[in-house]
Amino acid sequence: MSDNPIQNIKDRILSYVKKGTKPGEDDDDGKLVTKESALVFVFAYVIAISLWFAVNLNGIFNITVNMPLEVGDIPNDLALTDNLPEFVEVSLTGTALPLINLYNNPPSIPVDVDESEVNLFNQVRQQMNSYQEVEVSKVEPILVSVNLENKITKKVPVRINWDFEFESRFGLINDPVISPDSITVTGAASQMNEVTEWVIDDTLQISGIKDDISEVVSITNDNPLLSISLNELSLTANVSEFTEDEVSVYIRTRNLPRGQNITYNPSSIVIKYDVPLEQFSEIQNETPYVVYVPYRKILEDETGFVTPDIELIATKYALKLRSFQPKAVAYFSVVDQ
Repeated sequence: MSDNPIQNIKDRILSYVKKGTKPGEDDDDGKLVTKESALVFVFAYVIAISLWFAVNLNGIFNITVNMPLEVGDIPNDLALTDNLPEFVEVSLTGTALPLINLYNNPPSIPVDVDESEVNLFNQVRQQMNSYQEVEVSKVEPILVSVNLENKITKKVPVRINWDFEFESRFGLINDPVISPDSITVTGAASQMNEVTEWVIDDTLQISGIKDDISEVVSITNDNPLLSISLNELSLTANVSEFTEDEVSVYIRTRNLPRGQNITYNPSSIVIKYDVPLEQFSEIQNETPYVVYVPYRKILEDETGFVTPDIELIATKYALKLRSFQPKAVAYFSVVDQ
């Protein structure tokens, strides 16, 4: 049997309620006796609980409560340089009812920004004056420093990291566009010294892309000492299906001295590239790449073979270089007589 008197009463009530009709008794009479017995013990159970609360609620208890700090009004031209604790840990001693009320609804502790150092123990005690039969035994931290500096505002670019996975043969026509591409950041001068851009921590991840991208991105701010002008921005990008094309381009020599002539074998490079379907027909009339070998590369070579450089000159098209052949060509230097 349990040592708890309330539990003992509860068990006895349940045993009476669950009793059946004794042999030879009328069912209705048995039910009436059972109901009457249950009512008696329920009444006794309520009285026992009331007495238990009456006795114990007048006892002295110790609890610890996290009370939020409330910073006072800061002048418009100033800002905090250091984070203040979000909560202050307060150890309280007192009777049950006031402590239960404080635990469920802890009051805010004001912090006066006009003082460079605030004694939180005194602040908590002043706040507890309205609660009778409650004493403050400990406050942690007991002191906080309030440091203010001139507030400055700076406009900085936003940087987003993205990870896009496209369906086969699909890709971006151009780089994603962020709108707006910058935000205004405000804070204390010492906090703003290293703010040159605003990086959004979370990487924007999208997979299975085959349509234009249009996403709303939340701007996160993990520094409570800084405020930002926006909470979100938009990212858009044009997506297209690509097809493969190729072009043969003659090799040229750059920065060739007067009187020198370089010939290559083979004399041209075959370039394979991807082009958006909507640009395919237009680019057929153009040579989008140039192929060249810097003369400096020939001077430094000792093998007789060089790898040409490839440069996209038709920048209005969203071309993606796939490969080129051959990777290296032989060269011959001819001196004009």
